[in-house]
Amino acid sequence: MSRDFIEEDNYKEFDYVTYGRQFDSYRWFKPILTMVLFMVFFIIFACLLAIAVGAYDFIRTGGDLQGYLDRYRNISYDNMNVYDLTGSLINFGTLALMIPSLALARGIVQDRSFSSYTSSRGGWSHTVFLKSFMLALVICGGFLYLQHFIISEPGAYNNQFTKSALIALFLLCPLQCLAEEYIFRGLICQTLGSWFRVPIIAIILSSAGFAALHPYDLKGQISIFAVGVGYALCAWFGHGLEIPAAFHIVNNVLVFLGEGLGYSKIATATTNIELIIDILTPICFTTAVFFISRKTDWFDRIKYDDAGDWNDIMDEKYRIKMAKKAAKKEKREAKSNCIGS
Repeated sequence: MSRDFIEEDNYKEFDYVTYGRQFDSYRWFKPILTMVLFMVFFIIFACLLAIAVGAYDFIRTGGDLQGYLDRYRNISYDNMNVYDLTGSLINFGTLALMIPSLALARGIVQDRSFSSYTSSRGGWSHTVFLKSFMLALVICGGFLYLQHFIISEPGAYNNQFTKSALIALFLLCPLQCLAEEYIFRGLICQTLGSWFRVPIIAIILSSAGFAALHPYDLKGQISIFAVGVGYALCAWFGHGLEIPAAFHIVNNVLVFLGEGLGYSKIATATTNIELIIDILTPICFTTAVFFISRKTDWFDRIKYDDAGDWNDIMDEKYRIKMAKKAAKKEKREAKSNCIGS
């Protein structure tokens, strides 16, 4: 089917969370193989990055290897450093490597197209992302301003960023957020959705895993779980990752920017105000996305039938394989008859 935009009347809308089942090559165990290979590639890439960054830091600091090792031993929200290039590469760059790791794993397993993790509308939509980005900027920015400048006593301006780290924040932090979306709302949520066939179960379980990997205290875990549910619901309502990716990117960039400029502080312990704001923000954003999805066609414009295209390709490969197999069989039989005569 053409990759140009197609009429919605000629397209069956697929549920994003359970989208994996639309591929003829789907088997329940294939996502597990993808996850295993993903972890292998991610560990390899992370080690290579650590070696490269370690060598850079070793040269830059004149041989202070202990200082570099301490960065890894002491990684937590209380002493996280993204204000120089080394810290940005460690905290943002490492997680960004999840994208090529997933791409390679999927390429080996060959159970679906990579773009199917992006959306069930046929790949990435820049229009949906930009609209969602502006909405997230208003809602997330509004709540963060309310939290740090109205309710709480704002911190004093104290710029900690080096120029290279500030550039890295705007380049690597979005990639880190996008990578987390591909893994948690893409690979994990779609896998659980395909297994259970009940989207809300997949949304809750993937959000619990998302929260568990953030080393906050109990209140912080609750807030991250709420945010994770919000991200997953946005992916479900909007049929793709563009909306949660925009929400995630705006939130993280603003939080780290505020931290680096001295206006706020990221900590493992979460205050009651932070918990309330962290829960209200995804509720408001997700509610807005829900009503927009019901009142407009923002998230419904289909680019191409991703599953249909993939299934056609797989069918053609199967036909070619069967034709080659039949030709070999015919050749063996002809050779056998020749010898027999």
